Amino acid sequence: MAKKTPDTEIKARIYNAARRLFVEKGYYQTSIPDIVKEAGVSIGAIYHHFSSKEDLARVIHQDALAQFLDRYDRHVESVVRAEDKVRGFVRFMFEWADEDLIMVNYLLHGRPQEILEYNFTICSAEGLEAVKKIVVTGIEEGTFKKGDEVLMAAFISGPIMRLIELKTDGIITAPLSSLAEETAEYILAALKA
Repeated sequence: MAKKTPDTEIKARIYNAARRLFVEKGYYQTSIPDIVKEAGVSIGAIYHHFSSKEDLARVIHQDALAQFLDRYDRHVESVVRAEDKVRGFVRFMFEWADEDLIMVNYLLHGRPQEILEYNFTICSAEGLEAVKKIVVTGIEEGTFKKGDEVLMAAFISGPIMRLIELKTDGIITAPLSSLAEETAEYILAALKA
């Protein structure tokens, strides 16, 4: 008698295959048959666990968002000083990328806009607001120079996103977490009063 694969394992294979394909090929260029082939499952298995490709993408995005918010709360919201918030933000994004580069890239680039209940990434309007909170804290405490909050927020999130891209492209081979402190210092040097 053939051994039956547990439902949770099948669902995980579908989920992980879709994440990878959405990042590598793009959401619109990924078909259900692509996911079937990558996951090694039947079309029926996909529709048993997810009502549609959109539903699958929405579940992946909700998981990515929950992970982002949890890490943001633990590493940024939990500290008081703006410098510590910047260091925490850089550290958690780089550690997360070292742990799960596909999920970070999904959050940054792989999610289709129309499946989202609201658009939250570190490069979206809501993500920008989260980073602007760090800037406002720094300006209010006198640590950061006064300036355009959007521009200053871009000086925080921009280098992080670019270094994650360089890691994804294989240009950076070291763990990103090994670059966190130096990256944070460069960002802080650009923002300090």
